[in-house]
Amino acid sequence: MSATMSEYQSSISVIDGCIVASFSGEITTHHCTEFRNDYNEIFRRLVEAEDKRVILDLTETTFFGSMFVGIIMKLAMQINRQNGTMLLCGLSPQLSQLMQSLLLLEKHSDTESHLQHAATREEAIEKIGRPKSGWGSFSSGC
Repeated sequence: MSATMSEYQSSISVIDGCIVASFSGEITTHHCTEFRNDYNEIFRRLVEAEDKRVILDLTETTFFGSMFVGIIMKLAMQINRQNGTMLLCGLSPQLSQLMQSLLLLEKHSDTESHLQHAATREEAIEKIGRPKSGWGSFSSGC
């Protein structure tokens, strides 16, 4: 999936029961409606799913603002309330540094609202693992 510098694109799929949402381009207030629609779709799928694992793949995301941070924190809290797991993956060094400076990545484990992250989608799939017991059986991780 490629995008021009400011073009926002997204895709949401389910891989072995795990919701995987990929975003590319810039996620700014100009894309607020599209991103909120994506958030609503992720949440709808989460509510309907037995398996409560979500990966947000930001490999091709070039920028995001405070609106994005607020919405993913809200999503993370909702997933946590449902005993689910959410991972970010593919953060560029600049976006990772931004999230660390906001004390939102797991590096700051003393922060209750930290997010787990992985360098790549493959690492995220490995890290998020198989569904927790009671979520049904799957032949592999997401």
